[in-house]
Amino acid sequence: MRPAVSNNGAKSNSQPGDLGNLIEREHLPSSRADLPEPLIAHSQRERILNAMAGTCAARGYGATTIATVIGTAGVSRATFYELFKDKEDCLQACMELSLAEAMSRMVDSYSPDKPWATMVRDATAAFLALLAARPDFARMALLEAPAAGGASFDLYAAGKRVLQALLDRGRGNPMEAQAIPSSASRGALAAAESLIVGQILAGNTERLAELAPDIAYILTIPYLGQDEALRQAREAERSLRPGAG
Repeated sequence: MRPAVSNNGAKSNSQPGDLGNLIEREHLPSSRADLPEPLIAHSQRERILNAMAGTCAARGYGATTIATVIGTAGVSRATFYELFKDKEDCLQACMELSLAEAMSRMVDSYSPDKPWATMVRDATAAFLALLAARPDFARMALLEAPAAGGASFDLYAAGKRVLQALLDRGRGNPMEAQAIPSSASRGALAAAESLIVGQILAGNTERLAELAPDIAYILTIPYLGQDEALRQAREAERSLRPGAG
């Protein structure tokens, strides 16, 4: 139904330019309006995608059937096949929607003039808040889609490359670039993802926003050192307090 997202060989240690250009380079939607097939609120298509995410979260992708999805969505099998080629195509569309929302949150928190650590902290908070608000999609995107392979895995991998490239801006100083290995972004992101996935598996997805201090620390310590990373964690914790601006 849609072309598979291509793996264009983008390197995680490349210098990203404008965030929009980076997202475009990975062939990702930067908002819901940029989806291959834009959604209309309360449409049958969106109901099917919500049902797919919910069923994957409850049963796992392998045990998800089209019959269960259409039953949950309240649409006919004929309607499903008008919109999607098969179950895999529907999962891919779920991933496209998830990434569109995630990239939109990142674009909103991004500014080329913002200090790198502040950008990481703000993007982390926005991403965790989105996952907490969309628990079914969080589990689908971080657990089920990567394991499913195919185009859904390609989308997952492309999203990670965007995050790695943004983290790699922490190596912007020429001296720092020599001292900090290019693998730092991959390692930091893997550690952060492990913590997030652990909370999803523990049934704490709706509390993921509370991880902002820990994730801010994990993502910044390879670049800033312990003292400054702890300061970023404290700033993230302060922003979680009621009434914080």
